[in-house]
Amino acid sequence: MTQSIRARYEAAHDDGRPLLGGHRGNPAEHPENTIRSFRSAIAAGCDLIECDVHLSSDGRLVVIHDHTLERTTNGSGLVRDHTAAELRRLDAGRGEHVPLLQEVVELALGKVGLVIEIKQVPIQYPGLEEKLVNMLRQLGAVQECAVVSFYHPSIRQLREMEPKLQLGILEGARPIDPGRLLREAGADVFSPHWGAMDQQLVKDVHAAGGAVGVWTVDDDLGVAWCKLCHPDSIFTNRPVEIGAAIRA
Repeated sequence: MTQSIRARYEAAHDDGRPLLGGHRGNPAEHPENTIRSFRSAIAAGCDLIECDVHLSSDGRLVVIHDHTLERTTNGSGLVRDHTAAELRRLDAGRGEHVPLLQEVVELALGKVGLVIEIKQVPIQYPGLEEKLVNMLRQLGAVQECAVVSFYHPSIRQLREMEPKLQLGILEGARPIDPGRLLREAGADVFSPHWGAMDQQLVKDVHAAGGAVGVWTVDDDLGVAWCKLCHPDSIFTNRPVEIGAAIRA
């Protein structure tokens, strides 16, 4: 039976073993946010894979991190100014193309939980949330996916649109009251940078009924801090090495 992403988090909390998340797949070995990278993360034993989503000029959900094309492809300009077909003709590294979100969802279904970060700052995409929910419903993927964002109003909107969807808020700094932020956004997961986490934050989030998922743990210091603080999920660009260290 396919395991929901909520069930994955509950099991991690109960047995004290954090979920391992492949941040943009396995970018230590393959071009980030590509199908090859996601397949590699799944093969490496990740419990979750994470991708980033924008809207193309023709309203398709496409998987790429930056709002601009230069860093990760041989294209230039803003993602939003290109059609999905134009984006898919670009080289995203080693001959890989920019995936459609539907491709990534279909790859993950039945294998791993999928965490989708929607990029609504600094450029906003009106209607992205509705398109995303409709796609997940059509693919029967709502319970196997989570959606996270630094833009908390999007998370609140998604909570109203689809109560069954697991949702998370991203933060780069240590807030005074993470539980309040969770409640205000209607979120289930608080996701700070690992350096903004401490033991009290984890206790506060758990007391509020939430889970803690940290990013991006890529070195021994991050691993050691996670072992001290016990977050519920750990996202890394190096899932092979960090997975072995976390589970040691």
